[in-house]
Amino acid sequence: MNGTTTVTFTAAQAGEHLPAWSALADVAVEPNPFFRPDFLLPYLAHMEHREVAICAVRSNRDGALLALAPVARRRLGFALAGAALHAGEYGPLGTPLIAPQADSDTLTSLLDTAAARFGTDLVTLPYLRTDGPVYDMLLDLAETSKWRVAREAVSLRAGHATGQTGQEQYGLLGRRRRKEIGRQLRRLSETGETRFTSLTAPADTCAAFEDFLALEARGWKGRRGTALACDPGRMAFARAFIADMAQAGRLRIDRLDVDDVPVAIMIMLRDSHRAWSWKIAHDEQLARFSPGAQVTRYAMRRDLEEPDLAEADSLAVPDHPMITPLWRGQVPYTTVLLARGAFAGTRLSLAQADHALARGLHGLAKSALRRLRSRARREDAA
Repeated sequence: MNGTTTVTFTAAQAGEHLPAWSALADVAVEPNPFFRPDFLLPYLAHMEHREVAICAVRSNRDGALLALAPVARRRLGFALAGAALHAGEYGPLGTPLIAPQADSDTLTSLLDTAAARFGTDLVTLPYLRTDGPVYDMLLDLAETSKWRVAREAVSLRAGHATGQTGQEQYGLLGRRRRKEIGRQLRRLSETGETRFTSLTAPADTCAAFEDFLALEARGWKGRRGTALACDPGRMAFARAFIADMAQAGRLRIDRLDVDDVPVAIMIMLRDSHRAWSWKIAHDEQLARFSPGAQVTRYAMRRDLEEPDLAEADSLAVPDHPMITPLWRGQVPYTTVLLARGAFAGTRLSLAQADHALARGLHGLAKSALRRLRSRARREDAA
């Protein structure tokens, strides 16, 4: 492209690109904390063993990065593989970083670079929000470039707005549920002195994160071995990520204590005008008081007080039983699939079918697992 150069580098080669990468993340038309070096570099160092290439488009005029996304080769379903933006369980947001001055040619160049790096004519963008300018740019590519574009069905996860809309959403909690949460908090207060706090200072948040690690490890994630503290690499990644976010002022930890002992902790990330609920843990011995719901409700109140914050995203699965009734806004997202070259339309249809089949079977497996866990909890209680 005239005026731009494409560049691809690995995490080990990221050093010379860090200033421009961080500058792009600061001004991107849609923020994504999981595509910042703060998250991506420790994640790739400690959690990812497959090849991930960081693809970018750079301005020849001043060297500024205009677009960037981490890309890996992934199987879309059972049969087809292609290049996919690197977004998953620990960072379920696949929006590439796009500068305000970038145009559709910039995005096309980014996709071409990702496809060429992995020798494919198929690119997917998972967990892409459908209510922002990047999604609109992708839709325009079908008319302005050689890329054909399709998407999966839109999913909705919990979130909330701020301002007047956010206040209205906060009040949408049903009267019976609101009274029950209040009653549970009063009963919890009878067991000891309860206190909600929000921590933002780096030393305070890093100390609180250690409390979070211990609290999460004592719960069901610890028993399953999926808690952050259960794996040294997982814990090293999380500590490095949290420390970097804290130093940059993009971290808030909300907690509920009883007699100065944490019973629920929620980790909130902040980037530009958006916030994300990254992790939550609670004391399962106090489940009858709903400490997780208590701190989630408190976190929303704190979000409504945050200056310049426009919205919060729960990052939870759709219809999450705890957070969806409490955060009454909706965050729409989907998987966008793009194909080019001969028979691009056919390849795109096959990719959609392959991805949909895999997702459907995965959903059935998760539902069966939830039923087994629910049955096990009932048997333990009996």
